[in-house]
Amino acid sequence: MKTKLYILFIWLVTVSNTFGQDIVINEIMANPKNGQLPTVEYIELVNNASSAKDLAELRVVINNKNLALPSYMLAPQQFVILCAQEGEDLLTNYGNVISLNNWPALNNTGATIQLLRTDILIDEVIYKDSWYQNTAKKAGGWSLERINPNWTCNTANSWSASIAHRGGTPGGPNSIYDKNYIPQMEVTGAKIVENNIYIGFNVDRTSLGVFNKEDFRIEPGDIMPIAVSWSESSDSLILTLEQRPEVQTLYTLSLKKIVVCGGDLQIPNYSFFQQTETGYNAIVINEILFNPKKEGSDFVELYNRTNLPINLQGWKLGNRILSEGLLIIPPQEFLVLTAEKEKILYTHRNALTDRIHEMPSLPAYPNQQGVVTLFSTTGLVDSLYYNASMHASWINNPKGVSLERQSYEMDSNHPENFKSAATLMGGATPGFQNSTAVTDYVIKNKIFSTSKTVSPDGDGFEDELEINYILNDPGYLINLNIYNEKGRVIKRLIRQESAGSSGKITWNCIDENSKMAPPGHYIYWIEIYRENGAREIFKEAFVLVQKSHHY
Repeated sequence: MKTKLYILFIWLVTVSNTFGQDIVINEIMANPKNGQLPTVEYIELVNNASSAKDLAELRVVINNKNLALPSYMLAPQQFVILCAQEGEDLLTNYGNVISLNNWPALNNTGATIQLLRTDILIDEVIYKDSWYQNTAKKAGGWSLERINPNWTCNTANSWSASIAHRGGTPGGPNSIYDKNYIPQMEVTGAKIVENNIYIGFNVDRTSLGVFNKEDFRIEPGDIMPIAVSWSESSDSLILTLEQRPEVQTLYTLSLKKIVVCGGDLQIPNYSFFQQTETGYNAIVINEILFNPKKEGSDFVELYNRTNLPINLQGWKLGNRILSEGLLIIPPQEFLVLTAEKEKILYTHRNALTDRIHEMPSLPAYPNQQGVVTLFSTTGLVDSLYYNASMHASWINNPKGVSLERQSYEMDSNHPENFKSAATLMGGATPGFQNSTAVTDYVIKNKIFSTSKTVSPDGDGFEDELEINYILNDPGYLINLNIYNEKGRVIKRLIRQESAGSSGKITWNCIDENSKMAPPGHYIYWIEIYRENGAREIFKEAFVLVQKSHHY
């Protein structure tokens, strides 16, 4: 199956959701404990207008509790600190302070702060502790600062933890102030459910306004949604299509500029992919460098054995997540995992840069021995035990020399499957075929079914049982019987036939009496033997099912 590329265009959407240039909330100290600043909660305001403003016109609302402000002329581009009465003396040294009666505690994990003139909302911040973007700073002693007070939408990416050495900047310009900063609006997820595409953004839906189905186009086919709506249970935008999008297909979501909070923003393209369930050894460990040169770095290479692209998003190498975002490995392709991509490119000049994925860190792979494990989101996909003795005996210094897989069919832990990479190839082959790869290399006979189920309903999918075999000698003869769950022979399918080295045997679910076998559990039993007396038995269970009638 070939990967198809779909491009989804979203045309210009104008949104008016700005409070205008006025007094705004500029800094929040919700959790002052264990910091260098006084242990006092505060909210800082700044006047963005070109003229002085009387604060008596305003009131602050913290989690629905109203706080009236006294008469105070705040000059343009000046700051004022709001706090409880007991904190006034402690903060006076930092700037202008207004203390207020009945100051409600600011919740460490999040709260809603509103600034109103009469009943007109001029600014609102619904902060969360995730806005710190730093676990240590979230624990206390650091304020949240607004990056650009002229940007009127208070989304999560408009704020961050202070970087001032004392933990905040009460009464003065913010440590992260950037008058030219415009937050990056992004698509954070696109999930296919039936014929719907659920699209998530990194801003609240109120900042994006209303979309219409005419704003979208999907190519190829000039497909347009038949409906566009917001989810009632989340901030997801739902595109409803006439037909369900295909699985194992890479889609790219493209958006033209939209107007958000008074600014024109270009939302970057976003790719998404609907992954089917991935079986054991669909992806295999293909190469490992665990003893790099001094200037090099460890890496693990994966190989996609299937004929379909596979999304590795959320997969783990040991206990390390490969990628939080989309990470596609094409069919019959390689992907190198490392924590230091530039070092791999420096020490292995033959490495394919576009086949290297840099992770924050790799598990520890000791030089003498260790285990490499690969997990999908549903379970173990492959594992490899390695040790230094697996290197060729003639290699005196194994630094910078990887262990390479020889056969994709042979088990990862077969003692003959991993060998030292050729030194003529630089000691490793990151991103491309292994130097020691052996085509059709077979040591152990292998017999396996394509699927554990068969459904002879004529729909073209799994209508016949398929049994594959790969043998290490073309001189084998083969016998094959089908048994039901009671051990009774249902079909003597193959009798003393020459097998050759590889092939496929099919059963159409017809029994010895030329009737369709009933649904149930079955076992295929295979005997292979040679004239010299060598003999092996293989057997495997499978299920024969019939689909329910449709009404």
